[in-house]
Amino acid sequence: MFDTPPPNPPHPPPAEQAAKKRAVLVVEDDPSIALLIAGILEDAGYRPHIVGDGRRALQVVRELQPAVVTLDLELPGMDGRTVLRRLLAEQPAERLPIVVVSGSTELLSREERQCVARALTKPFDLTDLVEAIDEVAAQEAP
Repeated sequence: MFDTPPPNPPHPPPAEQAAKKRAVLVVEDDPSIALLIAGILEDAGYRPHIVGDGRRALQVVRELQPAVVTLDLELPGMDGRTVLRRLLAEQPAERLPIVVVSGSTELLSREERQCVARALTKPFDLTDLVEAIDEVAAQEAP
């Protein structure tokens, strides 16, 4: 007599799988960098959303309530430091982890640096980015 292996459990539908992925807001005005970050985050199991300017970032954070925000400091219009200050005024850094990904991380003041979860300077290693997002998303997880 042979034991029959249990049937494979059905895979959840794509919409259900997407709902389980954690949202990450990618605030980056360079389309090639934004798509690169979004692609690597999607491969790592996140649901990236891209915005290219600071004003839109503030709006999308309110609507989406992402698990993590990646933030470039050099944005058109409202710069990343202003976005950072406004986000922190609306909710504590513990509730909205922010990973600064910028060629100008030296622009962050000591106080701003203490409020961000991580700061990565461009060019950055993609593995470092995913590790940073994983780390701060795990801290934020219920």
